[in-house]
Formats: sequence, C-alpha cells, structure tokens
Amino acid sequence: MRSCSNQGALTKNAPLMFIAQQGEHYSTDKQYASGKDSLSERDRRSVVNLILEACVEANRSNLLQKYSFTAHVARSLRKLNANKECIKIVRGLVSRVGRCHHQVAMEEAIYAATEERDYISLEMIMKKFEESGYDSTRLHI
Repeated sequence: MRSCSNQGALTKNAPLMFIAQQGEHYSTDKQYASGKDSLSERDRRSVVNLILEACVEANRSNLLQKYSFTAHVARSLRKLNANKECIKIVRGLVSRVGRCHHQVAMEEAIYAATEERDYISLEMIMKKFEESGYDSTRLHI
C-alpha cells in the first residue's frame, strides 16, 4: 500500500475493506481465545496499524465516507482493544458539518470513549449521534 501511495496510485477498495474487517476475526482476550483466534500484543499492534493505514488510503478514495467501511473499522479496532484509535477515527468523521450517517461507527466509539473515560470525546460523539437523528437511550452505557 505504501509504495502505491508514494507513487500517487489509489488502492482498490476491496482490499481495503478486507483489511478493515481483519480485527473482527481475532480476540485479544486470553480467557476466551484459543489457538489461531488469539493474537499476541505484537500481532495485535500490527493488525491495528494495518487497519489505520487502510483508513489513510480509504480517505484518499472516499471509501472512508462509506458507512459499511467505517462500521468494520470501528468494530475491528474495538475487538483489538484499540479504543483510542477507534475514537480518533470517529472523531474525524463527526467533526464534519451536517448529519453523520456512520451510526455503527459512532456507537462503537461511544462505547470506546466510555471504557477509556474520555468524556470530551464521548460528549462530542454523543452530541453528533443525537443531532443525526439516532436514539442514544437505546445504547447500553
């Protein structure tokens, strides 16, 4: 991806979508994970970095504006215990003017901000969530 980016070429969307989904297939919880489904801290960090790199490329091709992509990214990052990264990605989405259609990503970021006790991000994302017409009373926070 980096070499394509350095040469000004855009990465196709399908590989980026595939990368965004990778965290959903693993567990970092040693209590519940076994064998091939568990990741070491080093591997977890590598997958998180790969997902973040895919987000940079997705932003160049406007894939980052697609709700399905951001939903996979947010779910993957949360599953990989990358709450801060999830919050950062979603804060970038909600900072734009107008209604935000990234409902699933916002929900995941709300849970991530709650777990991280990042009340500033929680308030910002929750406000945009409600301004966008979504019902925050159904969230389990």
